[in-house]
Amino acid sequence: MQDPDGPSSLREQIPRQTFIDLSHNFPAHAMRHPALELIRAEFDGALDIGTLLASQVDIGLHAHRVIAARWLGRFGIEAETDDLLITCGGQHALLLALMALTRPGDAVLAEELAFYGLKSAAGMLGRSLVGVRMDREGVVPEYLDVVCRRTGAKVLVCTPTLHNPTTATMSDERRRQVAEVCARHDVLIVEDDVYGFLGDPPLRPLAALAPDRVVHISSLSKLAGPGLRIGFMRVPRHLVYAFGIAMRASTLMASPFNAEWATRLLASPQVDRIVAEMRAETQARQALVAALLPAHAVMAHPNAYYFCLKLRNGWSAEAYTQAAEVIGVGVTPLSLFEVSSTHQSDTVRVCVNAAPDRETLREALEKLTILLDAGAPPTVRFRAAV
Repeated sequence: MQDPDGPSSLREQIPRQTFIDLSHNFPAHAMRHPALELIRAEFDGALDIGTLLASQVDIGLHAHRVIAARWLGRFGIEAETDDLLITCGGQHALLLALMALTRPGDAVLAEELAFYGLKSAAGMLGRSLVGVRMDREGVVPEYLDVVCRRTGAKVLVCTPTLHNPTTATMSDERRRQVAEVCARHDVLIVEDDVYGFLGDPPLRPLAALAPDRVVHISSLSKLAGPGLRIGFMRVPRHLVYAFGIAMRASTLMASPFNAEWATRLLASPQVDRIVAEMRAETQARQALVAALLPAHAVMAHPNAYYFCLKLRNGWSAEAYTQAAEVIGVGVTPLSLFEVSSTHQSDTVRVCVNAAPDRETLREALEKLTILLDAGAPPTVRFRAAV
């Protein structure tokens, strides 16, 4: 089986026509955006190509940062244009945060199950991730307090809304508690909020609660698709210079062309319809999950692009993933997300928005259910027991 941290998107390939890849959000046959025509309309306007080609402003053009500030303001984040950086998406923003806020050998706190893009970035930069215990609301404040005291780490990276892969979402009270623990230990928070717009209604970001302590990350990848490669970072003013150095050391700047398209989209009067249609399609797909899979085996959220399936009948996550691939469905073992050993060897992540349409998703879910009910072969059960 292919290394899951080097997915098929590493290079362009001709996908297997009968394979339904639910292992990541945007495989070759992912769904068409439900509001694609609205998005396309925003791309039809004329460009000032000369200005965009000649522009080199490391943190992004002022006009683009103005629109980004207005977008973040919708979620309660007060941001001046000088507090904002235009990035090449959320993954680039995570890399910048690690580069700007930490040094090689530093410990960085994260949820015990962390987005594997963060794990990859930390590993490449020589930072050690330390997992913090989670529950259905994400980071548990009491454990965070213990780990802060034990490690002396000064940065926490977390996803308060629709955590990937568990869909855990912090309540307002949990957000306040996490912010208080970090303030007590002088810990900066990197808030990965790329799914924040899917909240209905959106929850108040950590950056709105503790603006001097939180670096806020948002992105267009989950709203419009990964091809734009544009994100926004709201950075406490005293840290902007450090982030500017990291920006120049990585990509110098994000593409002004891409930023132009992205900010046109956010400034469009159609953006609310685009968000609403994305939510509606996701909710319809999660309704299929609820109808076809046993509730006790599923960790899900109506607005999440994925869910976790807890296995039974002798299946380990790795064995189930391999068996699912044989019958034509891709899923991801939760071990890929583990910061340290958390004994999640009996759970897989399934991305509902990865299927091209609902009927294909239904077919994949039915296959996964049959495989789950059939149970692991005796050889697999024996290996798991040893």
